[in-house]
Amino acid sequence: MARSGAVAGVERGRPRDPGNDAAILDAALDLLIERGAAGTSIEAVAQRAGVAKLTVYRRWRSKEELLMAALEHARDPGLEAPPTAGRSLEELIGYVAELLGRPRFRALMARVIGASVDYPKLVTAYTERYLRPRIDALADVARRAVADGHLPPDTDPGVLQDVLAGSIGFVLLRGEEEVTPAEVERRLRTLLHHVGYRL
Repeated sequence: MARSGAVAGVERGRPRDPGNDAAILDAALDLLIERGAAGTSIEAVAQRAGVAKLTVYRRWRSKEELLMAALEHARDPGLEAPPTAGRSLEELIGYVAELLGRPRFRALMARVIGASVDYPKLVTAYTERYLRPRIDALADVARRAVADGHLPPDTDPGVLQDVLAGSIGFVLLRGEEEVTPAEVERRLRTLLHHVGYRL
């Protein structure tokens, strides 16, 4: 009996395994991309990660919390978009084009957008933590472009935000498997040309 109690005590006090955390978050992210938020379950994540369902619940109380953690976990070189602050408009055009050329990034963004009705907290958290700082930083990019003579003096920074956000949304909603960075860059340059952008 004493031995059994000691084992149980060790089990309760066992520290979290970082390897399990990473496996669970990777599995959750993969399933989110493959099936969407509605099609992802704690059971499926546990099975994909090779852990017990209880192991997942010990870390995250709900599927929504788990998916939010998975989106935070997605901030690696393959998916992370560094802040726009400090970039020139030319650098930004190239970066956005390259980013939208990644099928995995497009799939993730499309799934996040698709979750807006059933999982509004998930979308709100992702928008506030990830997208909003980058969109807001576009105002600085616009001001520098005006100062450098690449945009008309009366350019409203909000126009640049709308142009880029609209272009990104257009690419995501097309749902095409093949989108090349060159295609995205051409579209961005065409739209920016119409708001007065000149090299």
